[in-house]
Amino acid sequence: MGGFGESGGSRALCELIDAHGAALVADFRRFYGLDLADALYGERPVAPPVLLALVEELPDTSALAVSLRGGAEHRGWDLHAHLVASVIDAVGEAAWVTAQASSKKRIRRPKPFPRPATARRPVTVAGLADRFHASPGQGVIRR
Repeated sequence: MGGFGESGGSRALCELIDAHGAALVADFRRFYGLDLADALYGERPVAPPVLLALVEELPDTSALAVSLRGGAEHRGWDLHAHLVASVIDAVGEAAWVTAQASSKKRIRRPKPFPRPATARRPVTVAGLADRFHASPGQGVIRR
């Protein structure tokens, strides 16, 4: 989600705050112990590229990730939860196939484990970088 054009990340940060401000406020307090308003407008403001770097490093369980995926119904649905749901579905299918093969009458196929509705396109960091006009190959923090 790097470079973000000539403004040094200010525009991208403003767009993220406009779209997901409450989630960012919660995440900055939870994961970094920072008040986002103080980081932006306090006595010692943090540069937008640094704030964007912190946003990039938020985990999949963050409020921002939940917001990007579609809202509260996605809370708790990280990669591991989806994998567990897939295992539950696979075990159910295997049991159904075995039961169906051993039975003379038709057995109802098991329903898939309920999951939150998915977005049309998965949200990725690269997709966010494109959305906020990042130049390819540029990082927020150069190493």
